[in-house]
Order: sequence, then C-alpha cells, then structure tokens
Amino acid sequence: MSRWGWLFVALLLLALLLAGCREDAPSTNEAATAVPAEIPTAMPTAAVPETVTETEPTAVPTATAVPVTPTPDKPLAVLVNDQPIYLDDYEKELARYEQAYLDLGDTPPVDYRDVVLNSLIERALIVQAANAQGITVTAEAVDARLVEMRAGADGEANFAAWLEANQYTEEEFRDALAMEIITAQMLDQVTADVPYAVEQVHARYIQVDDGALAASLREQIVGGSDFALLAQQYSLDQVAAQAGGDLGYFARWSLQVPEVAEAAFALQPDEISDVIAVTNADGSQTFYLVQVIEKEAQRPLTANMRYDLLKQTFEAWLTTQWEQASITRFVEING
Repeated sequence: MSRWGWLFVALLLLALLLAGCREDAPSTNEAATAVPAEIPTAMPTAAVPETVTETEPTAVPTATAVPVTPTPDKPLAVLVNDQPIYLDDYEKELARYEQAYLDLGDTPPVDYRDVVLNSLIERALIVQAANAQGITVTAEAVDARLVEMRAGADGEANFAAWLEANQYTEEEFRDALAMEIITAQMLDQVTADVPYAVEQVHARYIQVDDGALAASLREQIVGGSDFALLAQQYSLDQVAAQAGGDLGYFARWSLQVPEVAEAAFALQPDEISDVIAVTNADGSQTFYLVQVIEKEAQRPLTANMRYDLLKQTFEAWLTTQWEQASITRFVEING
C-alpha cells in the first residue's frame, strides 16, 4: 500500500464505523464492526462533513492541543514534531484494525502495523497544521455529532454495545469524531482552489506489445484506414477496444499512462500521434497510438475525476507536511 493509502484507509475506517452506527444500528447482542478497505472510489461522506463554524469556540483539548513534551512514564510509539503518540494508543488502533479483519474471517495485510502507525502520524500532522492555521474543533460540534450517533443507534444500550464491539470508550470515540471534523476542515482549506472544470481531451487509442505492429498500424491509419476498426482488431485493452479504443474525455492527470495523456494534449482534433513507447516496471515495452477527437478548454469534471484531483491536491500538501516534520519512531515494525 502506498503511503497515501494510510490516511484514506484511516478515514474510511472511521467513515464505515460512523455509517454502521447510523444506518445499521446493532442490537445489544449483535453489534456492528468496521470493515477495513483500500482507498474508496468516491470521497467518504462521513470523512468530509460540512465545516463547523462557532463563535468563541472552546477547543477539544485531546483533539487539537499539541503537547510539547511527553509524560516520562508512558512508553512512546512515535514523536511527531515533539508531539507524543503513546504506545498504548498505537496498540488500541492496531487492535481495532485486527478485529475488523478477524470479523471478516481474514487476516490483515503484511504491512498493517506500518499502515496504522503512519495513519496516526498523519493525523498528528493534520492537527498540528490546523492549530497553526487557528482551526479548532469545538466541544459543541463534537457533542452535536455524538447526538447524531446515539440517535442513529436507536437507543443508548445499542450505542454502548456498538462502542464496545469497536473497542472504543466514549472519550476515545469523541476524539475520533473530533479528528473527523478537523480533518474535514483542513481538507476543505487545502482543496479550496480545486476547480470544477479543466481542460480535457476526448481521444481514442490503440495499445499493442509489438513496436513493428504499432508502426504498421500508424501507416494504415495515415493512409486512410479506420482507427476505431483497427483498435477493435488489435488493441490489447479489450474494454476500450469494444468502443473502437474510445477513452472518452479525460484530464491531463487522469490516465494511468502519463505518456499517453501527454501525447493526446499535444495533438489537435483528428491528428494521430507517433508511436508512443512506454517501458513497464518489468522492463517490457508497450506501444500506443492516440487520435484526438475533440478538445475542450473548460469541461466540467465528473465526480470521480474531481475526487482524484482533490486527493492529489491533499496528498501533495501532506507530502510537504511529512518533508518538514521531525519524526522519531520508538516501535519496531516487523512486517
């Protein structure tokens, strides 16, 4: 899992916990548990709530305060810019993660200890950045969210059972809710300038694993052969091939093969690219031909495309936080 998965896995886990509490209220004998997952295809609703604005807020200390020095007699997992993350908090997060997989009858990924520790580091970085920007979470905002959770659980007994099943005390769950709110506020701030429309290209392509074949196909297309028909006959991408190699509209950053996107944006409608040779991770080569059908200077982004752009923007910001941070680990991660 890439480092960028850690934060979104953590947010998704919380989103699933919240959704389970709201939508599938457990009985006192059968409580809901979280399901770990990879990065979602759409931004989790619970992870991106509306920004809460309060007059003269009272900050929730456990969520927003950044201690300067750790308590000497408490073992540490990591220090993030002198902010301690204690070993027992790390172990509790590990237990929740492990329990979720156990409930699925599955085992966690090999690197899950690293996943959990890095998600805690990223949470600390986000809170520290929020503090620097004067962004706080109010006790009233957390109280309001907690009221929603209790109402969704259909009774105090069910809510208590749900907390126990997911290994939360009420205080720990309040901290999780505060973290959800403050992360959403930082995400809103960092991505405030992400546009809703960008330059996009509508193109089709052919993908083959033979350079000579690619050159021959280009000659045929230039000579008048139908690009779409050749894509149906020869392209290795069978899904796109069925539509004549049509990729639809895409932005510069939204294709898995950047070289194809770069070539497409350099073309005008009806133009054909030269053969594009791309070296794969295993050293083999794949060859592409691209034909542009249409271009739009400002085309609205689809929901998934804008989610990708939001994620990329937040990831770039988070990269900067990591690069500027002083991080000291006290636990050994052994796969």
